[in-house]
Amino acid sequence: MTLTRWTGMIIGSNGVVDLRAISVLAKWQNSYSIKVVLQELRSLMMSKENMKLPQPPEGQCYNN
Repeated sequence: MTLTRWTGMIIGSNGVVDLRAISVLAKWQNSYSIKVVLQELRSLMMSKENMKLPQPPEGQCYNN
């Protein structure tokens, strides 16, 4: 699987999601659905802090 690089406060330089940075994952409950997680990720990705970060060149991927 190829993962496209993205720079943000929720993903480390190695491509691993920081579970502490995503409240819905940090406080996981069995009643949560994938929709809840995806909505939270979208909200975080669209935050002003993340929108201002420089992004890697188009097509750049993480190395395993």
